Order: sequence, then structure tokens, then C-alpha cells
Amino acid sequence: MQWELAPNNPKVGHFFNVILYALLGIVVFYFLIKLVGKRYRLFCFATTTLFISHPIHTEVVANIKSIDDILAMGFSLIGIVFLLNYLAQPKKMWLFFSLALFMLAFWSKESTITYVLLIPLILLLFKKQGIKEALSYSSWYLIPFGVYILMRYRVLESISGDRSIAELDNLLVAAPTIVIRIATALKILILYLWKLIFPHPLMNDYSLYQISYSDFSQAWPYLAFLIYGGLILVVIKFWKKLPLLSFGIAYFLITISLYTNLFFTIGTSFGERLLFAPSLGFCLVLVFLLFKLFDVDLTSKQFKKVKAPFYFILVLTIAYSFKTINRNNAWKNNFTLYATDIKNCDKSARCHYYYGLGLMKEKAINTKDQTQRNELIKQAVTSFKAAIIIYPSYSDAWGQLGLAYYRLKNYRAAENAYLKAAEYNPSNATALSNLGSMYFELKQYSAAKNSLKRAVTVNPNHLDALYNYASTLGTLGEFKSAITYFKKAIDLDPKNARYYQMTGISYQNMGNQQEANYYFQQAKQLQQ
Repeated sequence: MQWELAPNNPKVGHFFNVILYALLGIVVFYFLIKLVGKRYRLFCFATTTLFISHPIHTEVVANIKSIDDILAMGFSLIGIVFLLNYLAQPKKMWLFFSLALFMLAFWSKESTITYVLLIPLILLLFKKQGIKEALSYSSWYLIPFGVYILMRYRVLESISGDRSIAELDNLLVAAPTIVIRIATALKILILYLWKLIFPHPLMNDYSLYQISYSDFSQAWPYLAFLIYGGLILVVIKFWKKLPLLSFGIAYFLITISLYTNLFFTIGTSFGERLLFAPSLGFCLVLVFLLFKLFDVDLTSKQFKKVKAPFYFILVLTIAYSFKTINRNNAWKNNFTLYATDIKNCDKSARCHYYYGLGLMKEKAINTKDQTQRNELIKQAVTSFKAAIIIYPSYSDAWGQLGLAYYRLKNYRAAENAYLKAAEYNPSNATALSNLGSMYFELKQYSAAKNSLKRAVTVNPNHLDALYNYASTLGTLGEFKSAITYFKKAIDLDPKNARYYQMTGISYQNMGNQQEANYYFQQAKQLQQ
């Protein structure tokens, strides 16, 4: 919908993210009120304030892709509110709306399943229902879940989808042993908690080697067992006496469970965005402990009776807000983000890669002075090399290194880098296409043909490769084959006048002027 409103315009996405995040704050407050009652409104207000201001959310709100997290959480919480309305006033309309909202939540993000798991817990803790009755109500939510699973299978032809996970995305995939993998996953659980308690520094990438491996000779796994085991024991022991504390802990544990890499492997090892939903549980527990620390009744209605914890929460909110505003600056654009984060994620190959990409494709390309442009490209070369040192088989980094050398007119180094990119990833059509284009420019037409043929073989929809391959075939006098590939390019991009023009030239070279005129005419119309 956003794309239809304004294609290729991120401002619309940012606008919706901010508005939806603001609305989510209202939803969180209302959800908490429905959960515990209006007597707890100051407690609910304090919890919502901390949640909204927490800096760990910056990535979700600033990155327009993460609208899925905001929608999934919002739809799920409203869906639970409607279920509570149904329990208070058994009208089927409430249940229908609740199920419909969970369907929307599943369509937003599959992690909605964790909210389904929260439903029986809510009914047990706050509605005093028995286990059997709570599970009975919860079973209704298997309907939207089942519909989602069927649709997912229909589209992806499997439940899990593409399960090929690159070690660059999830460092646990590259762990040398299963023991190290488990120990490191447990260490990451400690990092999740630490980022909630002390959200600094914030980074966009925690990929391979940014987080070091751990084993059971280190304290991290045992600390994770101690802390998370303790949290589980608190829930089990105090769920009747302290339902609010138990719910906050259980909310955190259930919503974080999908991202632990202990039960199944996901596409990343760690991400700040993954703490978006679990942070509400953290805020609940923190506010609860502050009220207890200052010996304040959770149902206090007068501010003067709760001012001690509220002053503390105010200071924390101000600190959170300053951190959030400061972090927002880093998300101005790709280059600013990676230029900011490269100082902290210096062990991340991806960080170095994207910083180099920004230097070359955002900075250098917009610099008119050739000397300055070359200097920026040289800096990009340094950054790509840093990425390759960290992760030697980084095909994309090798490919961009080749492009950087090409732009510096160091063709021998460019060729070596492109060949390395293809060696580590034979399906890297962009590197193969760029290599073929360079060969073409150097008038090495046979080499260009071979490289470009490989590119269109591995990716038949790569437009640059198709066009360059067709041009090479035409240069070698293979006009009939050239036309075939120019027409494939036209099928993929029917509004590109250049493709029609080159097809016309190919027909003209074959002596078929009638067909040539047709394609020349099409090109002319598109150019007008």
C-alpha cells in the first residue's frame, strides 16, 4: 500500500512507522489496563512510558522494513483485548474480531505465535480460569494460525521456507562444534538482557565475529543458566502471589524464545529489533520492582504517593529519550548508518562491506572532482579489503572490490577480484556481468562472451547481464542470438528505449529493415 501511494519514496514508510509506533503506545497502555484493571493506571502509564522511550526500539521504528514488528505486536495485543472483552461480555462479535486481528497479525509476522502462547497464561494469571478452560479458549487461535500455515505452504511450498542460512548472517551456523554453538547461544541470551538494561552502544549488525564464540570453559553459559533458570523459577513459584511480576517475566521469556537459536536456527544470531516485543516484559518487571523497592502500592491513584518511583522512571525516560534521539541520527541514510557503526562493529565483515559500498556508491558517485572521487574509491577499497580479511569467502565484497578497482582503472586487480567473487559464489551474476563488461571495454570479446553467458545462465533475469551479453553477441556478428537476448531484456523492462534501439540495430545488421523500423519506432515513442 505504501509503495502504491509513493513508489520508491521512503518518507511515506517513515511516516507510517512513526504514526503506528505512536498508536502502539496507546494500544500497550490500553492492553495493560484491560489486563490488571483501572486501579493500576499509574503503574500501566509508567510501564508504557518506559516501553515507548526505550532506545532498543530505534531500529524497528527507523527501519521501514520493520513495520511488520509494529503491526504484529499491535494487532496481537488488540486481539487479546477483544478476547478479554468477550470473556466479560460473551458476544460472538468480540471473539470474531479477536480472531480476525490475530489473522492480520500472522500476515504481518510469523512471530505472532508467541502471543497465542501468552493467551492461556493471561487467562490463568488474571482471569482465574483453570488450565483446561484457558486452553479451550486458546484453541480458537489455532484457526488463524492454521490458515496462515496453509497460505505459507501454498506460497513457499514448505512450512519453513528457504532454510539455507549463511554463516555471515548467523555466526552460530559457522560454530566449529555443537558445544560451542550452544554455549554461544547462551552467551547471546545474556547480551539480550544487557542491551535492555544498558542500551549502549547500539549497532545495526552483530554478524559473524562481531560476537565472539564461547564454550563451557567460560562463565557466560553458566550465567545464562543461572539467570534464565532463576526467572523461570520465579514464574513457577510466584505466579499466584505475584501474577504481575510472573507475567512480565513470562512475557519476556515467551517472546524471546523464537530468537534464542536453541530450539531452531533462525536467519540471524542477534538483532536489536528482536528485542522489540520482549522489551515490554522487561519494562513491566522493571516498573514492578521499582514500585516494590520504594514500597509503593501498585494501585496507588495519587501521584504524591508514587512520586519516588516516578522520579526514577522520569530520569530513566529522559536518558532513554536522549539516547533514542541521538541514535535516530545514525539512521539518516545507509552511509550515515554504517559510517557511525563502523566504529563499534569493527569486527563485522558486513559493516565494513556496506561502509565501502556507501563510500563508492553514495559519496564517490556524487563527487564531481575526479581526484576526490578516486580518493573515496580508494577508501572503499580499504573497507572492502577489511571485510575480506574478516570473512575471506565474502563473494559480494570481492565483487565490489573488483568494481572499485575497475573505476580506478586497475584492470588486472579488478579481474582478480571478480574471479574471486565468482569462485566463492558461482551464482554471483553481478560480478560475472561486471567482469564481462570490463572485458568488452578492453575489446576482449571472447572472454566477455564467456563471462556474460555464465551470468545470464545463473540469473536469466539479470538485466545488465542480458543487455551486455546481447551487445557482445552483436559485436561478434551473432545478430540472431543478440536479438533473442535483447527481447528477453524488453520482456523484463518494456519501457527501456535502449533495448528497442539495440534490437532494431541488430535487425538492421541482418538486413531486415522492416523489423528494424518497428523497433526504432518503439524506441522513439519511449524517448518522447
